Amino acid sequence: MDLRNTANVGKEMKNVLFIHGEKNQLHSIREVLKSNGYTDFRFILCRDMQDVQKILRDYDINCIFYEIVNSRFLRELEYLRKIARDLPKIVCGERLGKKELVGIINAGSIFHYLEKPFKEQDFVDAIKDSVAFNEGIKEKYIENQKVYFQQQVEKLNNIGIALSSEHKLEKLLDRIVSQSLFLAYCDAGSIYTVDGSMLSFNVARNNTLKKRYGNGYEDKCFKRYRIPINMDRISGYVAATGETLNIKDVYRIGPDKKYTFTDDFDRRNNYKTQSMITAPLKDSEGNILGVLQLINCMNKAGKIIPFDKNLESLIKSLASQAAVAIRNTRLIEKVKEVHLDTILRLSVTAEFRDADTSDHLRRMTNYSLIIAKSLGLNDDELELLKYAAPMHDIGKIGIPDSILFKPGRLTWSEMEEMKNHSIYGAQILEGSDSVILKASSIVALNHHERWNGKGYPQGLKYDDIPLFGQIVSVADVFDALTSKRSYKEAYDPEHSIEEIEAGKNSMFGQHIVDAFMNGLDEIIEVFEESRKKVIGGEYLHKGKMVEAYL
Repeated sequence: MDLRNTANVGKEMKNVLFIHGEKNQLHSIREVLKSNGYTDFRFILCRDMQDVQKILRDYDINCIFYEIVNSRFLRELEYLRKIARDLPKIVCGERLGKKELVGIINAGSIFHYLEKPFKEQDFVDAIKDSVAFNEGIKEKYIENQKVYFQQQVEKLNNIGIALSSEHKLEKLLDRIVSQSLFLAYCDAGSIYTVDGSMLSFNVARNNTLKKRYGNGYEDKCFKRYRIPINMDRISGYVAATGETLNIKDVYRIGPDKKYTFTDDFDRRNNYKTQSMITAPLKDSEGNILGVLQLINCMNKAGKIIPFDKNLESLIKSLASQAAVAIRNTRLIEKVKEVHLDTILRLSVTAEFRDADTSDHLRRMTNYSLIIAKSLGLNDDELELLKYAAPMHDIGKIGIPDSILFKPGRLTWSEMEEMKNHSIYGAQILEGSDSVILKASSIVALNHHERWNGKGYPQGLKYDDIPLFGQIVSVADVFDALTSKRSYKEAYDPEHSIEEIEAGKNSMFGQHIVDAFMNGLDEIIEVFEESRKKVIGGEYLHKGKMVEAYL
């Protein structure tokens, strides 16, 4: 029952919930407060404990006045503690024993105990202090919320900076998910990207499953799949509508909703999805590039809770930043593809100018990258090598066709002219500020140097030979051995591998050959894939290297 003080319309009313009181008591209490100068109080009477939760939802209660009227009071006070933990409570009773008083104290959040009959001033002081205490809690909560969201905005800014610095799509998607878990304090998350009319499941993280299975849990628990963009599933619905969904319990989605939750992942991995927020990844032009899905928000105690409504705006901001980063990364990757394609086309023109040259360049570049990974080079070094390796023989553009395409052995003078291609290549590429062209110049000049100092053009030995030159050298020789040239047949892989091993500590450093052998499975895979394009597909000839690596 709501007893309103209409004389105070316009003032900010203080709401006091009276439990188990009587209507005539409220009238007396109001008069007592009025006589003491307190007119801005609204009293809400509740005789049934089952109505308390609804009243707490409907009214902004400042304090609770609970009168002991039955033997169930300890259970009822414990219930109040659970549903209204932070609200100050005034308990009123008659001559309780020590055991009962201890029970009241243990119930928690008891701000005042008034023993009947109590003095008027004691009651006024209890109400006044309780309301003031509550307002202090609210102010502290509001201040904490401000600090919290300032921290979240700062996190969001830092995340935006981190995302803008990552230009590899797979790593970017993984970073988006991991930063989202950090921002939203949740257990799991995943990203779907738009691929035509479908959504592709790309990256997922799950802290519970990681604790259960350890590193590598992703391969055990997640399967890559595609789903249509339609209204049937949560992720498809968000991609189709652009709407953000914040679901408290995915197993209790109402029948009025168009979308449903599919529990196959939970059943397969003995996992329980509960709360979920799913947001579209929209770029600045409103294009939906994918969907970010976060699962099971956690409180400090590790209990699953719904995602706070206020968190939605932060997740939307993060999703927008992620979409821009994804779009920029795709553009950068496209530019790099065009860049690499240009390099390959120029290198083909410069080198043999035949149908297999492009495949040769791609093969030996892949071989080089496999060797470099085995040596432990980082991502930036690998990317630089990816662009530099194809230009190793660009200096052959200066070699006459009569020498370049001559069948059989070259004369001494022709051999000396052929060797000049490494110098020509370095001269073509030198003098640029481009990091790629500088690395390419080093590769062009040094990929025919030999570990024992018997290579050309400078006769460098050991680690005086730049590492990129050493790597490209063994990759180029292996591809030359296994490829047909105008002056030789193609040798089979087994024999070619034996020749590489035989060159250890003479042609090549031991560490380079060891790296080649460590990556041999991948190298053979690249070789076999390329061999499918060769008419007949046979590499059965054997022989010695001689001019195979010119």
